[in-house]
Amino acid sequence: MNPRIIEFHLKYNPNRKNPAEVFHAMGNFISTYQEMGQLIIQSIGYEADFELEMKEVVHGSILARLMICVDEWTQPNSLLRELTGEFTEKEQVSKVLAREKVRLIAKATTCGHHNKVRLEPHFDEREVAMTMDKWSEANKKLMPNEKLTISEEHEDRNNVVPFDPNFRFTGDLKQMYSSIKGHHDGLEVVRVFRPCNLGTAKWEFISEKTGKRYSAEITHKKWLEQYQNNEVNPAAKDSLLVHSEYDVVSIDGEDKIRNAQIKLVIDIIRYTGTQNELPE
Repeated sequence: MNPRIIEFHLKYNPNRKNPAEVFHAMGNFISTYQEMGQLIIQSIGYEADFELEMKEVVHGSILARLMICVDEWTQPNSLLRELTGEFTEKEQVSKVLAREKVRLIAKATTCGHHNKVRLEPHFDEREVAMTMDKWSEANKKLMPNEKLTISEEHEDRNNVVPFDPNFRFTGDLKQMYSSIKGHHDGLEVVRVFRPCNLGTAKWEFISEKTGKRYSAEITHKKWLEQYQNNEVNPAAKDSLLVHSEYDVVSIDGEDKIRNAQIKLVIDIIRYTGTQNELPE
């Protein structure tokens, strides 16, 4: 697939008293767009990462030009345009995902990808709902008459349907989806399943002790910068000793890890052919 340029254009009120808030909103929209795109990629088992690379920011009009390296049909535009009005119930999320699954199946078939991806997309509905909530929070930073459009490079933005700036997610996520069974905040040995080589997007880890796979942002900025500058180099089978924090929740009878973050990367544990675990 060839890299393409997409443009986030945020039309804002030039008379607003807090113009910096517009840039915060734009950053939130971009990061949430990337998260939703990654959820779509994961739902179909597509062997790719949904990554955006900043190419240019045009001040004044708030135009961000970003390079994207995934197929157009896996972008979350259609799903995000379904976010209109107020979402208060789990059923509203389920209906949006049902329509998105139909779209993905049709696109995978017509684009000739039916042999490369999962033809029955599987979403973690709670993760999608959390991402919808983040989109809602970005919308709250907008003033009346301000709106966001996303288009391909050189596409006429006048013909692009904007996203609903009045969308609000007001449902209680904890009540809607999970029963919290426990909370972890301490040392853990993890293997890296999928790193993030640019930016601050979430990594995917597997706990050596429980075997549970989960997504988490590394908030240890110094270590993250060292990794992305090739100053620290964990090998493919190495593990990390980390200070992690997350909730353990029950979803459909299965324990899953949510709201995870890696607060500190303490050490790289080199692979020796045996499983690495913390001593009891």
